Amino acid sequence: MVSPARLLVIDDEANILRFLTRALEKRGYEVHPVMEVAEALEKLSVIQPDLVITDLVMPDMSGIELLKRIKSHNPEINVVVITAHASLDTAISAIRGGASDYLVKPFQIEELCSVVKRALSSKRIVYGEGGSEAFEKKYDFRNLIGTSRQMKEMHGLIQRVSANDATVLITGESGTGKELVARSIHYNSQRRVKSFVSINCAALPENLMESELFGHEKGSFTGATSTKQGLLELAHEGSFLFDEVAEIPLHVQAKLLRVLQEKELRHVGGLRDIKVDVRMIAATSKDLRTLVQKGLFREDLFYRLNVVPIHLPPLRERREDIPLLVAYFLEYYSQKHGLKAAMRIEDAAVKHMTEVSDWPGNVRELENAVERAILFSDDGVIREEQILKAASEHSRETSGTAMPSNGSRNLKTETEGFEKRLIESVLKETSGNKFQAARRLQISRQSLQYKIKKYQLE
Repeated sequence: MVSPARLLVIDDEANILRFLTRALEKRGYEVHPVMEVAEALEKLSVIQPDLVITDLVMPDMSGIELLKRIKSHNPEINVVVITAHASLDTAISAIRGGASDYLVKPFQIEELCSVVKRALSSKRIVYGEGGSEAFEKKYDFRNLIGTSRQMKEMHGLIQRVSANDATVLITGESGTGKELVARSIHYNSQRRVKSFVSINCAALPENLMESELFGHEKGSFTGATSTKQGLLELAHEGSFLFDEVAEIPLHVQAKLLRVLQEKELRHVGGLRDIKVDVRMIAATSKDLRTLVQKGLFREDLFYRLNVVPIHLPPLRERREDIPLLVAYFLEYYSQKHGLKAAMRIEDAAVKHMTEVSDWPGNVRELENAVERAILFSDDGVIREEQILKAASEHSRETSGTAMPSNGSRNLKTETEGFEKRLIESVLKETSGNKFQAARRLQISRQSLQYKIKKYQLE
């Protein structure tokens, strides 16, 4: 099951905070409402939000200063600011300072949800006072774990391609680490001190993609209440990752081709050409050559993107790297979940993971299996049966329930069904201890209580 996005919502007005919380929880998000900036800053490390939504005008700290603090804490956290018409200029300053988007009061629930969805589908990394040094260290190509022949070749290729501005096309199955490679290219390049912006083309609605990428002018379409820069502009002098690039509609592909060829773009509804200097990186789990043959992807765009191809092998083709990955994930998640010492794992479990499992979800599936095993271990040791259980859970999640006879499936119903079963299972294993259950599920106790009530588990 994909965990719900975790949102930290900050507003000093109780009524607005309740409105935002209810609206977002109804859409399935995990919401942590906070009224004071000091508490919000404390919660950044605890809940590790995917997105922060904050009012620009707070009594104990300005929204701009809060934005700087958040970006200094973690440049990868996206921030949406809420503003009144009178402070619209401040909101635009916030965008320049690294905010993902802004909302102007009063706004409709649909507008709120649209902005949140857009913010969660892209990442814009702008550094705070700490600069980019920590990220350069984190995404050093040498941190791509593995000593197999394939990984050694990849290290050399990343090192070479980072030294220039050539466009890169990264291919590979889902879960192989394509975004990690893209970030390694950026943080080992001359552009590392500038923005790294990524967008998941599969997660962004088709009708929003053009304005999100290229920006729009005020009044260019319904809801365009102000002129707004696109993500490509915000990545100026930095790098831009098109994740799942095959999902870009054909009419948007034509405009993207112009950016690659001419280094300029035009806002939706605009008349002026805008110069942009962006290093392009694209990633896909699909075969673009096949899509070109079917007329679903432009051939000229494919050749523009495929200047330097990098293919990531599936985990089953580099099994010798699995023990190293397991050791890394054990240390990382033991520390993340507050364990005094790294969890140990039996040799039989490592052997099963290396020699038996095929890991169709690749490194991402392996990572999830290790974290789950840590959460469900009671004595500090991971055994083979726990790995089998974690793999079984993943298989059920990815295969889903049986297809109804009419061929239709309801994503919301199936997701909620699995969530209910998982919560029931964890509550049973923790003997009804909600604090321990929330910790294992990596959600707040408040969110757990809400879901218990929602699914009538009491």
